[in-house]
Amino acid sequence: MTTIRTGTDLAAVEDVVAGIAAHGERYLSRVFTDRERADCGDDPERLAARFAGKEAVLKLLRPAPGDAVPPTDVAVVLDAAGAPVVELSGRAAELATAVGCGPVAVSLSHERGLALATAVALSRR
Repeated sequence: MTTIRTGTDLAAVEDVVAGIAAHGERYLSRVFTDRERADCGDDPERLAARFAGKEAVLKLLRPAPGDAVPPTDVAVVLDAAGAPVVELSGRAAELATAVGCGPVAVSLSHERGLALATAVALSRR
């Protein structure tokens, strides 16, 4: 049986700005991959969209309570055409395999201090 899994998230740009102000490089390297940061040029608005994308993907994967998935195990990067794509590694990739998830598609948007993401994937379990 194939099912559709979805996840969505809304993030405030000011939360990313606050994280950078309070923790600087430690926050950035703990939450975002080097490629995400390079794709965004460390722009808080674009990083907030990536953060929302990560959260949307986690909602789609549905980890068990207490199942820690590091934020960098979900990367929202740009493909050659400039479209956002999801790259999973570590625990996130294990969860996707466990539920039979195919590639995860993601859509990002940001405006007026908010960032929105929706993630969708087919699951064969």
